[in-house]
Amino acid sequence: MSLAAETNDGSKVLLAPGRRYRVQTPEGVRGCDGDRAWRHPPLDKDRDGYWLGGPEAPLPMLLCPAWLLRSSRLEVRGHVTACGRDALDVVATVRDSIMDPLRKNGLRPGRTEALVDAELGILLRVAYLPGEGEPLPGDDEPPDVTELVSLVVDPVIDSAQFAPPPGSVLAKSWSEAVGSGGPVTTAIETAAGLAAGGIGTLIKYRTSRQDQGRAETAPEDTEAGLPQDDLPPEMAPDGRPAGPEVSDEVLQLLHDSGTGTFDATMHEWFDVSAMISQVPESVRRTGFGGLGVLVSALTKRRIGDTDEVSKLRIGGPGQYQVDRRHEGKRPGTIACDGQHRWVVSDGKVTIGPASPPPPDVGGLTDASWLLECWLSGGTLIMSGDRPAYRLHAARRDTQQFMMMFPAAAAVAVVDAELGIVLSLTSFLGDKPVRRYELRDVVVAQPGDFRVNIPPDLPVEPATSYSGADREPPPSTPLKLAGAVAQEVGKEAVKAARDFLRRLNP
Repeated sequence: MSLAAETNDGSKVLLAPGRRYRVQTPEGVRGCDGDRAWRHPPLDKDRDGYWLGGPEAPLPMLLCPAWLLRSSRLEVRGHVTACGRDALDVVATVRDSIMDPLRKNGLRPGRTEALVDAELGILLRVAYLPGEGEPLPGDDEPPDVTELVSLVVDPVIDSAQFAPPPGSVLAKSWSEAVGSGGPVTTAIETAAGLAAGGIGTLIKYRTSRQDQGRAETAPEDTEAGLPQDDLPPEMAPDGRPAGPEVSDEVLQLLHDSGTGTFDATMHEWFDVSAMISQVPESVRRTGFGGLGVLVSALTKRRIGDTDEVSKLRIGGPGQYQVDRRHEGKRPGTIACDGQHRWVVSDGKVTIGPASPPPPDVGGLTDASWLLECWLSGGTLIMSGDRPAYRLHAARRDTQQFMMMFPAAAAVAVVDAELGIVLSLTSFLGDKPVRRYELRDVVVAQPGDFRVNIPPDLPVEPATSYSGADREPPPSTPLKLAGAVAQEVGKEAVKAARDFLRRLNP
């Protein structure tokens, strides 16, 4: 499917199969010919003739609409016509969730009104409006609206439109830049080489001592070895996970998650040696002034052979306590009661305003981010003593969800009652490389949550926070398709489920 569209700010977009696109704005033109992203004119920081990156989402707010599903409450008001297309009129508001739903290209306080193309699943219009009881914008402050003013499906497009104009700057991958002998290689050699070599030597020197120390001090509930009990998802040629479509029931469960109250033990494994194996052979072979030493040391480090354990208590939106067992550089305890947040580290307590939990805890507790992935499956299984759904997931590009999801494909097991992620296993090929797992899950009663902070530690005000980091912006699906709505006037739940399916075909 191809698209030609124009927005209300004058931007023009062409999309075609094979990761080809062209976006023309008043500032310039950018695009991708299917293999290489480009932009024209170059930016000041592109003076070396390229930039490290790849294809960027064209009009992500409209063409990558899964952000509308995360931590939102949806109301489908009926059918309308926009750009000559049948569309659903939808209102989204922020719902209670342990995660922070206010993100780039995401919901804002108040109401988000959207027109969803009933066939393609893309957004034809997005308007941010004040919430109920809030003052309307004045004449000098109109509502914030982004919309398509024209849309043609399957137009005739000259392929030359996707080629970079003369004088364009081209994107390069990290491996290409390092192996090219160009400025990035020089920077690594001069600025990072000695540091990398020193870190590599230090890792080699400390590896045996750290392993011995972990063996002597590791809690009884840790275990060696990343679990191998999950099979990798079967992938289709287009990069999506193969298998049956996810049911309406499971989609609704994901959409409504983030409000559960429970206690659990969180395990995390990360096989650095498998991930670092993706570093180009040229780096390993030549060393690049110490980077090769670092890669070699990390490869032998086998961090994935031990796991990190944290105790979680989740009291619902805004209320949580995370007690880390292996501190490293992480705080020993992070807790929030909805009004204040406490961080216990280095023998002291810092206190500040309420803030969302660390991204890993939030990502397991609110599973609605999975709706921004390609999904398949949804088989009902038993995970320990809890009924759960087993899902296959694939990221829509290589940049999204790097914290939770460092590889292209994963298996997620979602609790059928709480909507939390009981386990998430990321695969590099057929090898598991990262695993999160919640064990000993006990449903807690709402209202029973209390923060438990040691009373004899010095207290000081907090100056910065690391637990509220935002995730990267939504990814770039070049084809969004879904079922066409058959009729208007169904009950709200059915309408919301139909809408979910359009945004996650």
